[in-house]
Amino acid sequence: MNRINQIPLRRLLPGAIILLALLLLIMALGVLKPMVTGILYDNMEESLRSTLNRIQGTTEYMLSRGDLAGLKREVAVTSARSHVKHLLVVDADGAVLSSSRLAHVGRGVNELALHIEPGLLSRARAAVEPVYARQLEGENSLYGLSAYRYPDPDNSLRNRQGLIIMELDVEQVLRPVTYQLDMIFAALTLGVILFAFMLWRLLEGSITRRLQQITQAVEGLAQDDFSQRTGLQGADELGQVGQVLDQLAEQLEQSRAQIVTFNKQMENILKYIPSMVYIKDHEGVYRLVNERFVQVLGQPDASGDTVFDLLAEPYASIISERDQQVLEQGTPVQFQTEFPVSDELHRWFMVKFPLVDEQGHCYAVATVATDVTEQERNENLARIARRVFEHTTEGIMITDSDNRIVDVNQSLVRMSGYNRDQLIGESPNIQNSGRQDQIFYHRLWQALEKQGSWTGELENRRADGSLYPVRLSVSAIYDRAGGLDGYFGIFQDITHEKQAEQDLHRLAYHDSLTGLFNRTEFQRVLSEAVHRGERYGEPFGLLFIDLDLFKEVNDSLGHAVGDQLLCEVAHRLRSCIRDSDRAFRLGGDEFTLLLPQVKRDSELSAVAEKALQALKKPFVIDDREVRIGCSIGVVSYPRDGHEADILLGHADAAMYFAKELGRGRFAFFDPQINERNQRAMKVKSELPRALERKEFSLVYQPKQKPDGTVTGYEALMRWQSAELGAVSPAEFIPLAETSDALEQMTDWLLQQVVVDLKDPRLTGKQIAINLSPRQFQGGNWAESLKQTIETNNLRPEQLCIEVTEGALVENFATAAEQLSAVQALGVEVAVDDFGTGYSSLEYLKRLPIDYLKIDRSFVRDIETDADDRVIVETIIVLAHSLGLQVVAEGVETRAQADFLSERGCDELQGYLFSAPRPLSELGEQQVKI
Repeated sequence: MNRINQIPLRRLLPGAIILLALLLLIMALGVLKPMVTGILYDNMEESLRSTLNRIQGTTEYMLSRGDLAGLKREVAVTSARSHVKHLLVVDADGAVLSSSRLAHVGRGVNELALHIEPGLLSRARAAVEPVYARQLEGENSLYGLSAYRYPDPDNSLRNRQGLIIMELDVEQVLRPVTYQLDMIFAALTLGVILFAFMLWRLLEGSITRRLQQITQAVEGLAQDDFSQRTGLQGADELGQVGQVLDQLAEQLEQSRAQIVTFNKQMENILKYIPSMVYIKDHEGVYRLVNERFVQVLGQPDASGDTVFDLLAEPYASIISERDQQVLEQGTPVQFQTEFPVSDELHRWFMVKFPLVDEQGHCYAVATVATDVTEQERNENLARIARRVFEHTTEGIMITDSDNRIVDVNQSLVRMSGYNRDQLIGESPNIQNSGRQDQIFYHRLWQALEKQGSWTGELENRRADGSLYPVRLSVSAIYDRAGGLDGYFGIFQDITHEKQAEQDLHRLAYHDSLTGLFNRTEFQRVLSEAVHRGERYGEPFGLLFIDLDLFKEVNDSLGHAVGDQLLCEVAHRLRSCIRDSDRAFRLGGDEFTLLLPQVKRDSELSAVAEKALQALKKPFVIDDREVRIGCSIGVVSYPRDGHEADILLGHADAAMYFAKELGRGRFAFFDPQINERNQRAMKVKSELPRALERKEFSLVYQPKQKPDGTVTGYEALMRWQSAELGAVSPAEFIPLAETSDALEQMTDWLLQQVVVDLKDPRLTGKQIAINLSPRQFQGGNWAESLKQTIETNNLRPEQLCIEVTEGALVENFATAAEQLSAVQALGVEVAVDDFGTGYSSLEYLKRLPIDYLKIDRSFVRDIETDADDRVIVETIIVLAHSLGLQVVAEGVETRAQADFLSERGCDELQGYLFSAPRPLSELGEQQVKI
């Protein structure tokens, strides 16, 4: 071993490689080559076995078929390989049937020059498996013999046994392989020798260079140059030495970089730390201060400033005492103190600790002073915020960035019904009511992502499952780096607010008396129905309902009864419609019904008839039976209009048409009604102007006894309009009754009669004036009549007031009071249109009246209608029995006049005697024949 160590490394390795190469060459020639030869021989033997088996099968098959030519072809194909020396097929007699050489065919096997052992043929005939033999003497061959059987040509029931003999040239197969092996081993040996020589040359130069690198690195380390590296690699001694030197240099360089970095970090800390950092020696002189110290107290003088030079008393003494405490005790202290900065008192948290030398002696005091003024303010604000958080009436929830609840206040616990432990760690979805869809929450999160906050209203679910409305304000919480830290939500229970809104909505859109929807809601719903009709083609029906005789109930029984009656009407209307229908009160005694998805008029008629029958039944209010009725106008969308206002106007027009037909019925709108209404609106608008333009005039129609004596006249108004031409009283009187013009027209009529009474043609004649039911029922008309009589010195018997039977029936109490006042003046009273108002005998007996005027509808047909004759006779007998006089209107034929005279009618009036004429034409009666 010592001798090996004395051999240089650069020579040892090449020599070892050369010895190894020679050893490998010897092993290859002595071991590897025979081994390869044996393997090749085994392969040839295996190939021979396979070939013999195949030829055996082929031979037996060919000979069984008598195909000797096919056998020869097979033998020729198999013999085509170069290493096949002989292939013989021999019969049982030893004759060659087929051979790789044609010259052998037909000859005996013993005649051929084959190097086969004498006993090998007999052994092959007796063996079941093929027999193999290797011939090494004289030639290197491999023999294989295999017996086969074939049919005996002389006896088909017996088989004979022949032999297949095959000889392979082993030397021909092994020669190329052994040659290649010899060449490979020779090349490998030469290559190893060359490699060893090159390695020797490489090591010779490499070791010297590496030693120089190691020397340079060591010299660099000695000169404190830690950047020098050998750069050597490998596991040899020089490589290991170089690597150790490089590691040592790396560690030294890292240590120096760490020291530099540490010093730089300390400089940055002292420079940028928000606290004051400074060091004082035993005398209290500042030896080191950072920039924060300079900003607060200024730069201490290098000659020896102390705290007393920078701060006033008593602040300097307090700090100096703490410095002495640290120096004497050698232990750190922390405390809070105050001193002014820029004339503002700041509070400081100070930590003082000793600096000791290697012997453990304290040589200085280091101080870190932090301004905690703002921190204390923030802590105070935080305490206030916590108090607000805990005691505010709004519920507060704080979640983390994963939207998990981290804190809730007591108000939210009370509001939600969950306890705090049930909420912490859960998602806010624990309160989800399911009333808000995914789109709602998508918009909420979208607002939080874009704007950082969201405010809105939603419904939450309490722990007991009940729902309650809340107003929620959510804001994102960000950390100092601007990252999302969580969310802050404020919940306000707005149950009472929502209830108030509902109450306001009910007040705004519901009638406070009846509970039905009001006019505002009707206009909205009607507009919405029209919009749906335009968009989806949905039809609907509208019923406009006006109560009959409601004003009379209100006036006679009081508004309280009227209000109760309206509530009962609303209740009955609700019972007449479906859940999908809606009922509205527009105001006063006007109602509407909106019926969606109604396609046929028969459906509208059914509802209208149902409403008529419901309101026709008596109402019992305060143990008092009240009877009213209604008139209904019916329209259908889109047939009767495509706009809300037009539909309502048409329904109103149809309702008035129903009233004109006799009340207590319904009517559908048609264009003729609209034209008539347009005409009515024009007439109504022209009435005030007619008075201003003096377009009214009076005509008089006489009343006379059956003997022809004229007893008086009925004053009738006529209107010749500059815009409309002649307007019939039947057209403008009903319209005047619905407007303020009626009062003015009645005053004009009375004043004109007063003027006309001065004409001699009216001397001694009584003038009858028609009084409107509206005017008769409302206001003190009797007082106005009294003033007119007194002012114009009229005799009361010159005037007669005519009121319709309907006016008496509608409000009996008011009628009786007014008629009593008129009769007290000495003015006579006549009941006009008697027989059409269904007044009872009780009413007639109690009313202060003087005349009954039989309606012209009964007089017109008394010549042909027996019922009308009976009615007229009954009225005359009834009136006379009550002490009343009877006037028959509408007498147009002599037969009518004779009938009435014979029945005792007191006075007659009609075109038979005279048409209504101006005052200037009175006395020119023209009796019809």
